[in-house]
Amino acid sequence: MKENATPMTMRDTEYKKLVEPYKDEAFKAYKELVAIDSVNDPSTVTKEKPFGEGVDKALAYVASLGKTLGFEVDRCDGYATELTYGKGEKTLDIYAHCDVVPVSRQDWKHEPFAITQEGNVLYGRGTSDDKGPGLACLFAIKALLDKGRLDGIRTRVIFGGDEERGSACLEHYFHDLKKGYPTYGFSPDADYPLIYGEKSIYAYEAVYNIELDVEPFAWGDALNIVIDKASCVLKSRIEEANILAKRFAERNKDIQLSIEGNVVKVIGIPYHGSMPWNGKNAALYLLKFLGYLYDEKGARDVFDQYISGKGEAFRGEYKDNDFDCTSYNVGKVVYDGSQLKLYVNLRFPATILKDDVIENVAVNTGAGITCLGGSDGFVMDKNSSFVKTLLSAYQEETGDKESQPMAIGGGTYARESRNSVAFGAQFPGRDYRMHGNDEFFPLSDFYDNMQIYAHAVDSLVKMMKEEK
Repeated sequence: MKENATPMTMRDTEYKKLVEPYKDEAFKAYKELVAIDSVNDPSTVTKEKPFGEGVDKALAYVASLGKTLGFEVDRCDGYATELTYGKGEKTLDIYAHCDVVPVSRQDWKHEPFAITQEGNVLYGRGTSDDKGPGLACLFAIKALLDKGRLDGIRTRVIFGGDEERGSACLEHYFHDLKKGYPTYGFSPDADYPLIYGEKSIYAYEAVYNIELDVEPFAWGDALNIVIDKASCVLKSRIEEANILAKRFAERNKDIQLSIEGNVVKVIGIPYHGSMPWNGKNAALYLLKFLGYLYDEKGARDVFDQYISGKGEAFRGEYKDNDFDCTSYNVGKVVYDGSQLKLYVNLRFPATILKDDVIENVAVNTGAGITCLGGSDGFVMDKNSSFVKTLLSAYQEETGDKESQPMAIGGGTYARESRNSVAFGAQFPGRDYRMHGNDEFFPLSDFYDNMQIYAHAVDSLVKMMKEEK
């Protein structure tokens, strides 16, 4: 996929001039934060470091940076870093995150934990999700702080450490630390012009009894990523496998299947779990292959049920006025020799009841289904003064009045709070390969986001002061 990194056309406004002196310092911090490998690491988890060494290092970096920039700092028991400025009865929250999804280094052309710049393109894990946008917002707020434009309102910038795995960070922040919900809030972790609604997101386990003459296997790193690699050791039918592999490869040209000795391997295409149809799930294709090799219809049924990612095969394609589809991403697969277990990331319209969706899967797939938890989505009033203020800031800085607020399948921190939405940082027509290989963020987009966020925060502060 070719990078779309042509600089956006931005207006020459007061906010562009306001953030200009902060660009070099912001870019320096950006490079330093991306260089920290902040994938959740269970092997290094402690009470003080609930998400492991790497995430804690990133949160500590933000704490040190925030102190240097003039914010009050709270490490929040290691779950998040809160940067606060000002006092007042009303609070404006910004939610970003320091944790990132895992990487397969061999599949990256660039070093994932460093910013590699090629022209206007910055490569690195977290450049767009969400270290770059979070820092763009932080330095925009710093520019306003230095001009005295935040006075009278309490502003909190919260960098969490567990957004990619379930947001235990904000759960701790709001429910254990009793920090209190904001008057308004937004997360720079989605798309422009604005996200007014998010699907409900849950996970479930699906258990099938099938017989495959292979060694036990486990595939997948995270539920919200399309599995891009799967392999297993065959116990029998090796010659038949080599013959079948040729026909299979001819009929499934979007994936790579290979056999070395008695090991069969499939390479697919990773993608964000909210849109699994944009990837190619290696696990599902390998199950299909094994289903034909060992004449196991159950394995082929799993492929048919989940390959589209939208649930049509089992009548699970829910829609409503705000959301146009439902998604089912098979993010992990485990086989112990008799039971096949799928772990599925499920996203559906916020108006649909979770129990109804789960029951439908159980009834129409023939699998044993167990819900593993999740969170309900939301829909914000598109005509509220809050939404209109953010939309206006985006439009006035970019001149883009055609793009409209969206309801999405991706989950952001906005669902963990109240009176909050996701606002940027991905411009229309961009695809930064979030969660994919060689994730990137254009340098011009980083600076343009500083400009937009300065306008947005300034306008929200004015609005909050005027509201009774």
